Amino acid sequence: MLNRLTDERAELGAELARAARQARANFGNQAAGHLTQTLEVVQRTAQHLGVSVGAMPQALLDAHSVSIGEGAIALHSDTGIPLRSLGTGSSRLLVAGLQRAAASAAPIALVDEVEYGLEPHRLMRFLDSLGAKDAAAPLQVFMTTHSPVALRELSGSQLFVVRSGPQRHSVMAAGEANEVQSTLRKDPEAFLAKSIIVCEGASEVGFARGLDQWWGSLGATSFLAHGGAYVDVGGGSPDNSLIRGTALQNLGYRVMVFVDADKPSTAGLPEAFLAAGGQILTWRPGLTLEDEIFRHLSDQALDALLAKAETIVGAELMNAHIQTKSQGRVTLHDIKAERLIQGYLPATRELLGAASRIRNSGWFKSLTTYQEVARDIVGPSLQNADPGFMAVTNQLWTFTSAP
Repeated sequence: MLNRLTDERAELGAELARAARQARANFGNQAAGHLTQTLEVVQRTAQHLGVSVGAMPQALLDAHSVSIGEGAIALHSDTGIPLRSLGTGSSRLLVAGLQRAAASAAPIALVDEVEYGLEPHRLMRFLDSLGAKDAAAPLQVFMTTHSPVALRELSGSQLFVVRSGPQRHSVMAAGEANEVQSTLRKDPEAFLAKSIIVCEGASEVGFARGLDQWWGSLGATSFLAHGGAYVDVGGGSPDNSLIRGTALQNLGYRVMVFVDADKPSTAGLPEAFLAAGGQILTWRPGLTLEDEIFRHLSDQALDALLAKAETIVGAELMNAHIQTKSQGRVTLHDIKAERLIQGYLPATRELLGAASRIRNSGWFKSLTTYQEVARDIVGPSLQNADPGFMAVTNQLWTFTSAP
C-alpha cells in the first residue's frame, strides 16, 4: 500500500546485501560461544568420516533461509518499535487511513468483520476514515460485520442483506426509507437477527423479554439464542409497527408485530402484512396490555401487581390515579378492603387497568419494569390465567421458540 502512495522507491540492493552479510557474520560470532560443544562434535564426526568441513565448522545464518530484501524493510516508531507491533485496533485504523490515502491507485477495500479488535469509539472512527459519512465516497468498501455499532454508523443505502437460496444468493439493499433508518439508529441488532418482534413500545418489549426469561428458567431455549431481536417502535398508531414490520419482512426477516388492540389500524394494512407471511400478536378488541393483565390474571397475581406498583410509584400516586379514573368514587383503600372480603370484582379489575396506564404516568411503563412484571408475576401465573390471555402468550411462545 505504501508503494501506491508515492513514486518513491528504495534503490537499496547493495546496502541490503551488505546488511545480510553483516548479519550472518555477527550471528556467527555470537553463536560460536554458545555452540562450542556442538561444533566440536560435528568436527570430530566429519573428520572420522572423511568429510571436509575445515578446521572447525561455524554456525552462520543460512543465506537461503534468511534473505534481506525490500520486504524486510519495516516501519518503526521513533523509539525503534516496529509499527507491526501496534495493537490490532491501532493497526487497522492506520491501514484504513493509508487505504483511503491510496484510493486513487487502489479504489476497492475488503474488510471482514470490521469490528474485530476495535472498541466502539474506534470502530466509529474507522468507518469515518473509510468515508462512511462522506457525501462522495472516496473508495468502494465491501465489509461484513456482527456489530450493531457498525450498523448504527451506516445509512440504509450502505447496508445490504445477503440471503442464501437453493440455486443462488440474493442481495437486497436495505434502502433509505424512514422505517429502515429508524431501526438502524435505535435497534440495529435487528439486522443481525433471524427473527424479529416489532413492538408498539417499551412495555411490549419488556413483556416479551420477561416471558422469554420465564420460559428460559423452565428449560426452554431463549428467543435470543434462536437469533431473535426486538424492535421498539416508540408508540403511536399500530400502523407504525405494521409499516416497520413490513419493511423488515421485505428484507427476508421472520417478523411478528406486537401491538395493543385499543386503536384501529388503517384498513388493509394488517391484511397485507399477514398475507406476506407476517404475524400479528395483539389482545382482545379494545384492550391494552395493562387491561389484559389486570382483568385476566388471578387474584394472587393482582396482589403482586399492586405491590410492585406501590414499590415503583407509591401508594399515593396509585390512589390519585384510581380516584381520577373512578371520578372520585373509589380509593386504593377501598380496593384492598374489597379484596379481603370477596376478591377483585370485574369492575375493579377494569378500573385498575385504566388507572395503571395513565399517559406518561403508567405504573409499569418501562422496559425493565415490564420485564420484571412478566418474568416474576405473569409467567408464574399463566397456568391460572384466563384462556384468552393464555392464547396470546401461547402465540408468543410459538414464535419465540421456533429455531
